[in-house]
Amino acid sequence: MLRIALWTVRARWVAFVGSFVSLTLGVGLVATMGLALAAAFHTPGAARPGLYGAAPTVVRAGDVPNVKGRKLTAPRGLDPAAAARALALGGGAVRDRVFYAQVLGGRSEAEIGRPWSIAPFAPYRLVAGKPPVRQGEVVVPVGDGRPGATVRVMTAQGPSVYRVSGVVAAVGSRPALLFADTEAARLSPRIDAVVSRGPGGKAGDMGADADTTLDGTKIMLGTAGGICGFVAVFVVASTFALAVAQRRRELALLRALGATPRQVRRMLFAEALVVGVIAALLGCALGPVCAPLLGDWLVGKNLAPASYEVPVTVWPLLVAFGTGPAVSLLGVRTASRRAGRIRPAEALGDAAVETGSMTPGRWVVGVGAVASGLWMMNDPDGATSRKQYIPVAMMLIAGFAMLAPIIVPPLARLVTWPLSALRGAGAMVVRESTLTAARRTASTAAPVLVTVGLAASLLGATATIDGARRAELRDQHRSDFVVAPDGTPGLSRAVVDKIRAVPGVDTLARTSTTLLATEEGDQVVIKYPAQGVTPEALGKIARLPVVAGDPARLADDSIVVSQEWRRKVGERVEVWRADGSKTALRVVAVLRTGTGDNGVFVTPRNAVAETSGLADLVDVKLRPGTDRDTVRAALEAATGGLGARVVATGDWIAAAKSASGRQSRLGMYVVLGVALLYCAIAIANTLVMAAAARVRDQAVLRLAGATRRQVLRVVAAEALLVVAIGVVLATQVSALCVGGVVAGLAGLTGRFSVAVPWSPVGGVVAACAVIALAASVLPARAAMRARAVDALGTRE
Repeated sequence: MLRIALWTVRARWVAFVGSFVSLTLGVGLVATMGLALAAAFHTPGAARPGLYGAAPTVVRAGDVPNVKGRKLTAPRGLDPAAAARALALGGGAVRDRVFYAQVLGGRSEAEIGRPWSIAPFAPYRLVAGKPPVRQGEVVVPVGDGRPGATVRVMTAQGPSVYRVSGVVAAVGSRPALLFADTEAARLSPRIDAVVSRGPGGKAGDMGADADTTLDGTKIMLGTAGGICGFVAVFVVASTFALAVAQRRRELALLRALGATPRQVRRMLFAEALVVGVIAALLGCALGPVCAPLLGDWLVGKNLAPASYEVPVTVWPLLVAFGTGPAVSLLGVRTASRRAGRIRPAEALGDAAVETGSMTPGRWVVGVGAVASGLWMMNDPDGATSRKQYIPVAMMLIAGFAMLAPIIVPPLARLVTWPLSALRGAGAMVVRESTLTAARRTASTAAPVLVTVGLAASLLGATATIDGARRAELRDQHRSDFVVAPDGTPGLSRAVVDKIRAVPGVDTLARTSTTLLATEEGDQVVIKYPAQGVTPEALGKIARLPVVAGDPARLADDSIVVSQEWRRKVGERVEVWRADGSKTALRVVAVLRTGTGDNGVFVTPRNAVAETSGLADLVDVKLRPGTDRDTVRAALEAATGGLGARVVATGDWIAAAKSASGRQSRLGMYVVLGVALLYCAIAIANTLVMAAAARVRDQAVLRLAGATRRQVLRVVAAEALLVVAIGVVLATQVSALCVGGVVAGLAGLTGRFSVAVPWSPVGGVVAACAVIALAASVLPARAAMRARAVDALGTRE
């Protein structure tokens, strides 16, 4: 049978084109995503210059401070006793202090200040002027001023005017403003490190402050690779099933001539292996071409650091190559078993009419996939996680596709019911052809189901979650204005005080921080985002989803938590602040978990700032009788030139959600874009295969008296009907998937809302319809160039 398989592939290559194209593109997708993901794991993070490039010995609080493996997000400084011991080492030891400092209107990237005595160890090279020796002097990086000029420097305390005594160039170190040692000690009493030329410390490391910006890239590429792999397996299996179904007459003849079921299966497996190996070779050749293009796009969209490059790596190509034969063999397995069960006596009859579309294995897989998807939706805590709703969508799509032969007939009757009221034979032919060939219809509708189902499910789930987050953000900020940073990492204390001094308003300054708490018997440390706020202002401006307790009772010894903490009012919890300091706080209120953002509140004393004591923003709410325009003018006058801007709250919310969701949206477009492009090609490929098998049917219509235009209308109607069936199936899948997200969000937030991205989903449906029409009508029109009698005698 192997020799027959080879002869069949060579002589009937047209019959294998559809499977070959699908498989080649699928392997190419796997290779591209594999190479990109491998590059993400081997590319160093977007390393920024270190702090101690030329320091032989550094004593600091820890290069990577952590609590039970969890990294801290704010510097805690060097213990005074450790600093004293380090200074006793001698060798010209100096104290280093790292704090927020920025030249307002400057052109450098400097956002830190340090004492001048650290300059030789960083190192910083003086290129003009002289070192700072007095309190009002500063040395600035190149681009922030020139010697003798005056600059406004913003620190955590507020703005001050300094005279530029010199200009430095950072040599392999982070740009910084350098102050006289006494001035640096006044601005930041905390000692961050002791640097010495003496023995006993730890050498400086240029990479100590490297940023790991590739985590999001890895997650995105991993998700995209998983979806692309699912789509490839799904489409290839569907294409192989259609190809085998179209060869039923040929297989039936083999059975009639004495071929055993095992021999038929072996022949089909051999054909699939040959096609799979050749397609895998070509697909692996596509990977090294497409992967660098994907890498450049990711860098261009700031989804990966500038250092990200995609070289050719062996193991992703080996995995992709193995995928080709494996997927082809899996794709032909079910079809070959069914073909092998044809009895010689009924072979020819079974080749002409479809019967027994559902096998026991197909029932088990289909029902199991749907049940698994529905079961996965029972976890409300994971409703907002891609780790839940993406697998749910894939399981439901796979299950509906496996059950399509039993779903399609009643669905086709429903969709084609309006055709039964129309006059003429064309509507009857379209309807009966669809109902009679349920397996063929299911196979051709499968790519539409995947395409529209993925688009509607994932985009719908993302839009619904984003809508819930926007609603939560509106409740958190029930103010009239928001004063946000403008060119600075945060708002200084002077800016906050000026805003509070504006008459006729209530203000709420928010400081982001991180708290760490233990779970599961103190074995697991969880990191929670939190906000430092004043309790009385919080109650006036924010509407919190309180489950128990009273947030107004928040004090320095207490905390407001979400249900995610699994704590009760009155219970004491031990937490670590962002700098690693530990404290015990009493729970005074429990909030709904929500979408996971801003559900924990502490007082400013417990909110160790992650940006050198700067506030993130200030909410401003008008008191009754206060004029809005007057307040806005006063706010703009108070904050002008201080690195702050006044924004209407609604505009700020829209911009904040747009900025925060940018990477998520672009990542989703990567995930969907590649998969949908493949699905679009699969739709065209499948319908071209189906059109080639319908040449004889179309010839019969022409001999029965139908004109060429009437036949083309029938072909177009059948193509649109297939798209309609696929869209209806996809609608059911997306309704279940998005419904699970909505139910989960209702439990987490107490709200019931659905967001449907009609425009992109409608665009995907329209694209499917256009592709289906082109892939069906154009081959049919080309086939009708021959005489109907000649076409009727054409062998399949």
